[in-house]
Amino acid sequence: ALLAIRDGYYGRSDSGEYTNSFEALFAINCLDEQRFTEEEMTQLGHDLNEAVPFLDPGSTPPAQDGCEFWPAEPTLGYPYATDIDGLPEVLVISATGDPVTPHEGGISLADTLGARLLTVDGNQHGTIISANACVDGAVADYLIDLELPDEGARCTI
Repeated sequence: ALLAIRDGYYGRSDSGEYTNSFEALFAINCLDEQRFTEEEMTQLGHDLNEAVPFLDPGSTPPAQDGCEFWPAEPTLGYPYATDIDGLPEVLVISATGDPVTPHEGGISLADTLGARLLTVDGNQHGTIISANACVDGAVADYLIDLELPDEGARCTI
């Protein structure tokens, strides 16, 4: 069971092949995100050890940003994707109990982009791949016809 969970996480097929999703994510993040200095990375390590002391290994050596030696400079700054001419109103989907991307972040993203928020009452990450008719319908309406759900719309998983 543990190997099946691991294989699913890493995208291993029944034939033993893996997707390149981690490599793609690494490349995308290195091109999109501002890089941290060694001092900032070290401070993040100290902050983590203080916030979650049971993870503290006893010492925090200087750390490097994983993209430090990426051959191209990042192209986006914070906040992402603001003031884009001609961009239609965006649909942001955020789950109330998402353990990876907290709902407060989804609310903030929608506010930052001037987007429409679809709130999903659920405790999972990845709501648009949940085979939920409410969510799938809203996504299809947006992607096909640029139709947004009503203000304050909610789905339940």
